[in-house]
Amino acid sequence: MTLSRDGAAQVDDAFDGLVLSLRRFQAALAASRPPIALAAEISDRLEADAATLLAFSVAEHERPFGNLFDRTGRAQAMSPPFKYESFSRDSATGTVTFSDFYLGGNGAVHGGAVPLIFDEILGLLANTDRPRSRTAYLHVDYRQITPVNRPLRIDAWVDREEGRKLYLKGVLRDDQQLLAEAEGLFVTLRPGQP
Repeated sequence: MTLSRDGAAQVDDAFDGLVLSLRRFQAALAASRPPIALAAEISDRLEADAATLLAFSVAEHERPFGNLFDRTGRAQAMSPPFKYESFSRDSATGTVTFSDFYLGGNGAVHGGAVPLIFDEILGLLANTDRPRSRTAYLHVDYRQITPVNRPLRIDAWVDREEGRKLYLKGVLRDDQQLLAEAEGLFVTLRPGQP
């Protein structure tokens, strides 16, 4: 079935709303300790909803998940939601708020979530108005504890290009305090590479 442009936009809006609800659920789940009966009831509902959604499975290139570039987090729930303030071929700035879902302990973001947001943003930059590329390496230096549940600023930019290699950098800040900085290498794919 082919959707009209308006119909496709409505489906994308509905899907984005579903992802936002999932994000709220993840944060609420991470912050809760439900009683046994409630946990079982919610688990049953989630299993039923998952079975319902599986009936609408489509090929990867047809999925809105991760492919709605004009939506927070590209309409996918894995990476922390990044809200762009500016975005160009060579730089991006914006904010990210790590919910309790990304808590590592003692009010700090899990160490693995910080590289995840850098890879998301640097990868988008590497693939904007350029041939398709993949992450070759991502190096993150942690300077301070990254707090949960507060808006943090990210600045990312293209540092240099050398043939098929694209070097990018980024910083994560809480006001003026440097929390983490990253350097990534993205390599342009050869024809036929997945």
